[in-house]
Amino acid sequence: MGTRNLTVRGHTDGFGCQYNAILSGVAFCNNRSKYRFIHSPMRSVSHGWEATEATHKLNEFIGIPDTCANRRIHVKLSHVAKVFKNPTCFYNTPTLDLIRSYYYSTQKPASRPEEIVVHIRRGDVGRHRSGDRRRRFITNSWYNRIIPLVAEKYPDHYRIAIYSEGEPQNFASIIEGWSSDLTERLSFRLATDWIADQENCLMSTFHNMVSAKVLIMSKSGLAYSAGILNDNDVYFVRSPAIGQTAPLTNWIRTSWGG
Repeated sequence: MGTRNLTVRGHTDGFGCQYNAILSGVAFCNNRSKYRFIHSPMRSVSHGWEATEATHKLNEFIGIPDTCANRRIHVKLSHVAKVFKNPTCFYNTPTLDLIRSYYYSTQKPASRPEEIVVHIRRGDVGRHRSGDRRRRFITNSWYNRIIPLVAEKYPDHYRIAIYSEGEPQNFASIIEGWSSDLTERLSFRLATDWIADQENCLMSTFHNMVSAKVLIMSKSGLAYSAGILNDNDVYFVRSPAIGQTAPLTNWIRTSWGG
């Protein structure tokens, strides 16, 4: 039997989860000579990116060439389970180099100046929610403790940015008890859920997570896929969601890291 064409398709959820699933296909095929990855572009992305033009921008953003036209597809998957279960076996240096070459092949937003980037998932998760939406919520008190612990490992001129959704008062308890030195280095980059075109939009937030010298993840596909692309220090936060339970070898585990 010759080379089998494999594609990942069928998602309509958020960008991070869809991109993570696509990357699992790239990683699997790059490590299995009997398979060739055929990229099927995302068709619709939730959280304000459902429109065709908006989804097209995200397809351009990830930089993976659309090779689906006139190709026979032998294997159609929503994700590659083997990669999700054991990512360290597949995200080796050649694979990461390939994924990053795709990503940086297209135009990216300007990077913000902060060296430490913290992603806090809000919007669709919270204590008041049930099931998975509750389990993927991390309290402000955890960030109040973990951000200073991480910051003290790095030069004291490193600036800190919190990327999330909501209003500044929603995060006030995070900085309670912090030194003035730490609070003066902190910036909030807050967005509004379900709006594509805004200052701290999805693409800007994601790229700043990718390019950060230090990334503190959240329980989200957005943070997980950004962590795959980031080649610096990534602090892993284990999520119960499929495809986000296991870290890469070089990631640093946190108290939520399993």
